Amino acid sequence: MKIIVQASALSLLLISAEGFTLNHGVSRQKSRTSSLFFENEEVSTAVGGGEYTFDSPVLKQVYPKLLDWKEKYGHPNIPLGSSEGRQCQTLRRLHIQQKLTAAEIEWLDSLGFIFHSLEDVYQDVSFEELFGRMMEYEARHPESNFQIPKKCPEDPELGAWVTGIRRLGPDGVDPEHAQKLNEVGFAWVSTRKCGSKFMLRYKELVQQVEEQGVDKVLNDPQTIKWIQAQQEVVKRGAMSQTRIHYLEELFGKDWTSIE
Repeated sequence: MKIIVQASALSLLLISAEGFTLNHGVSRQKSRTSSLFFENEEVSTAVGGGEYTFDSPVLKQVYPKLLDWKEKYGHPNIPLGSSEGRQCQTLRRLHIQQKLTAAEIEWLDSLGFIFHSLEDVYQDVSFEELFGRMMEYEARHPESNFQIPKKCPEDPELGAWVTGIRRLGPDGVDPEHAQKLNEVGFAWVSTRKCGSKFMLRYKELVQQVEEQGVDKVLNDPQTIKWIQAQQEVVKRGAMSQTRIHYLEELFGKDWTSIE
């Protein structure tokens, strides 16, 4: 037998012998429902017609706050300064470490959760710990010359960390860290032909600005179209501060107003 309890205008609690289901609105602008099921400490959620199972203890604990934050502010990215904000940081690190399931990542994506850019990994982990793991990797792979893949199967976090450090460059990390990396012969330039679409396009624009000047580059309709796409990312709160800084350095502080 099921008991239906009207908890509030935003939530409906359905209690049964097997467990309970919570229907919770997660969008202020558009009616959208997320259903959460608890059975033997397993949590699953249905969003937009799809159903996902949670295995992560952190996500099981913080998901109600993510939904509440989404309802109140339009996004689930709780800032640091609270236990829930720290749990969000933990989720981001678990994502880098590939310790979240595909279903958990898909659910967080559907909610609008922002995962770190690779540059942010450097700021959030212990330099000494990751440096040590890098040197252990080099000892196991003496032919590597620090060409650790971004998606490193044996240590995903290390691959993300090395890639992020390369993107920041020697001038973008702590001077002591840069010195320590230089002392071991760290290769600041990757020989791998890879990169995110953003970084590939950004590097192309940097070269064009150096060769032609920023005014001429901004006369290109395709460049304006790309900049406007980045402006939309900023409006959604989905761009890292590192990328915002890159664009400010390239196009000026007012780049978000370029039309």
